[in-house]
Amino acid sequence: MNATEATESTAPIVADSAPILQFISKPGTEEETRIRCRRVVTLIGSRPGCKLTLRGRAIDPVHLAIVNNGSEVVAADLVTAGGSRLNGLKMEHERLSDGDILAVGPWEFQVDLQPQNGVGAADAHPFGLEPTPQVIALEHIATHRILQPNRQIVILGRRSGCDISVSDPGVSRAHAILFTYFGYPAVFDLLSRNQTLVNDSPVSFQMLHNDDVVTVGQSRFRVRLVESSAPKAAKSADVVRPSVKLAPEPPSPDMISIQATEGSQRWHIADHMTQATPRRSAV
Repeated sequence: MNATEATESTAPIVADSAPILQFISKPGTEEETRIRCRRVVTLIGSRPGCKLTLRGRAIDPVHLAIVNNGSEVVAADLVTAGGSRLNGLKMEHERLSDGDILAVGPWEFQVDLQPQNGVGAADAHPFGLEPTPQVIALEHIATHRILQPNRQIVILGRRSGCDISVSDPGVSRAHAILFTYFGYPAVFDLLSRNQTLVNDSPVSFQMLHNDDVVTVGQSRFRVRLVESSAPKAAKSADVVRPSVKLAPEPPSPDMISIQATEGSQRWHIADHMTQATPRRSAV
């Protein structure tokens, strides 16, 4: 295993109260390698900039996203051709547990997941303890359609299997993800070619507020924060607007590069914004 010189995508470091995640790699009879995942989002794929750079024909440029949302760790396969496996079964979107075996192409990694550090949420929560919105919805500005995916990690991209699929050559196959961190909505760019914009500024990781505008390619979406008990969007004045104060981590010296020897609702965004039939997860 050789360290890569690429800079890891800049999600913030997880708070002290969040679970501690490591991947254990033990190829053959070699000594095991422990890979500490300290950021809110960890990417696995063949593209430089991923935390784990795996090189081989079965690996997509950005293959898997691991999200530490402050209370649990969730893995999402980024609608890849080769897929990902958890404990021997094909996975799309799964919560990780200690001892799980996560497989990507020919590699297997054991999940070492330790509980929170004993620090109370009040000591480590980066935004205070105000009530938080429960649901994020996106309004497609051109058509005013409201999209409200129900996964913990929502994938935006050009691939037809993305939770929100955008037919635009300027959008990467897997372009960005939406998720919550300590209950607050955030967007993370998946090392896309043309970047993700929030309010017309390129971002890597950005907390989202009501009425923010997220742009991927030529498609623009207005953020609507919705109370869990209300079907309509909350007013801007009613929404908590936290400010992130997490210090960025210095470039990670332990990024790993490995050379190979070898069901949720989804919407398709096209010219007429037709809603696709929900895809069922494979058995």
